[in-house]
Amino acid sequence: MTELKSTPDVFRAVVQALESASFRPEIALSRIAAPRGLAPHSISFAAEAGRGPRPQDTDPDEPRAAREAPASGRFVVLYDESCPQPWQGPFRIVSWFRSRLDPDMGRDELLPDVSWSWLTDTLGEHGARFTAEGGTASRIVERHYGSLTDQADVAQVEVRASWTPVPHGGPQHWALTHLDAWAQVLCTAAGLPPRHEGIAYL
Repeated sequence: MTELKSTPDVFRAVVQALESASFRPEIALSRIAAPRGLAPHSISFAAEAGRGPRPQDTDPDEPRAAREAPASGRFVVLYDESCPQPWQGPFRIVSWFRSRLDPDMGRDELLPDVSWSWLTDTLGEHGARFTAEGGTASRIVERHYGSLTDQADVAQVEVRASWTPVPHGGPQHWALTHLDAWAQVLCTAAGLPPRHEGIAYL
């Protein structure tokens, strides 16, 4: 991210708001290096949901799916005061999440539609106003052959999306509302039950 001394006050307020977020214990959220070249200013987070504490001596030969969290993703906020035409505003949120699923569910042809609705419905339920949304949803089912036939099938769904937030109520409200909604999407993707108390931000 651009050094704070050269960061516009409006984006600095968003950064400070997002860094104050706190979520339910099943979510591990950390700030990571922001992607370059997408906008003059950006902030990025990585998150995992649904995985409990892992033993230090985890077997490195265990199946990859067993080593991964049930759901993981990235959440990026971009700022360009020139308001690029496709954005329809100075801010743009870019995100993706991936979820490990039961193989039978992974074969459901409606899964991409359902997983996309996890995102749009949850944003709406949290009061996160947005426009110019777009993205893709895909499902993957891996079947093992040959020497790997003893391993179970693996199913995943992945959603890549971007949308323009419609600011309201100041950054401490709208920016956290979008991040909080996205974190709830991760919980849904990870199969965690809804939990209203404890997922609100500080």
